[in-house]
Amino acid sequence: MGVRRGIEPVRYSTASIPPAERHETWSSRGFPSIAGLFDSTPIGPFSTSAENIALDGIIVSYSHGTARQLQRTAERIASDGIDILGVGVMLEGEMRGTARSREFALRDGEILLFDLTQPVTMTMSIARSIQLAIPRALAESQLGAVAALHGVVIGRDEASLLHAHLVKLSESLQLIAAEDAPRLARTLLDLLVVAVHAATGAEDGTPPPPRGAAARAREEVRANLESPSLSVANLCRRLKVSRSTLHRLFEKEGGVQTYIRNTRLDAARQALLDPGNEERIGGIADRLGFSDAAHFSRLFRARFGQTPSQCRAQRGPGG
Repeated sequence: MGVRRGIEPVRYSTASIPPAERHETWSSRGFPSIAGLFDSTPIGPFSTSAENIALDGIIVSYSHGTARQLQRTAERIASDGIDILGVGVMLEGEMRGTARSREFALRDGEILLFDLTQPVTMTMSIARSIQLAIPRALAESQLGAVAALHGVVIGRDEASLLHAHLVKLSESLQLIAAEDAPRLARTLLDLLVVAVHAATGAEDGTPPPPRGAAARAREEVRANLESPSLSVANLCRRLKVSRSTLHRLFEKEGGVQTYIRNTRLDAARQALLDPGNEERIGGIADRLGFSDAAHFSRLFRARFGQTPSQCRAQRGPGG
């Protein structure tokens, strides 16, 4: 019988770097380091350490660092194309910030959710924390629209199960076979769903839609983004739900039409950032259901803080 190989973390520390060079060196790191997601300004002398593990597409990062300000701007969002749900679990310390127009404060034991395709500014004290990076498609298959969760704080009580599990996971990595990583990923996602439901669940006693209906509805939208037949009536027919049930499934993101529009805009942004895509901006807009180029440009700017042309100009080599 072979030896079971434990899950190996990737570790990083600025301890061996001269103090004056630590922040600049750390800032040059790419994703999955948090440095690859935010513009950072240190508050006082800077140092940090992190331990990252990959669990079947979910990145879990345990970090300890000095005070700093982190900002994810529309320009950075457009240039890197990273499309994930971020989950910040505060172990020790405090963080305050703004996610679009939603202000938040995070303390020991609490959890912050943030959509990495939307701007966010955070100022954190010396802190120990855990960050999860979950691909949007995976997150939305269980939680619904990630955009609606941007800036949501989950209280200590509601977060306690996920908090305890993540702490124990760090202590047990060498005891867990690497081939069990997908099981751990499913468990993490399930515990996150439990925490989100506890913190944001409906309080009016209305029966929930059929299990899995939200995920199926979103899959149906994504599969038909380029179809002119994508409509409320057709979604109801394909999903076999009433209009009222369909609207409840998309209530957090402002309704069905808002979700369709924003998902189409997200797809347009991905196409504009693709170095191999030479399609005209007007062609992308028309393909995704925006027949009026000026209207498309206004909607795009409202969602991403820049015009489609500015977004395309920021794509990587090859474009």
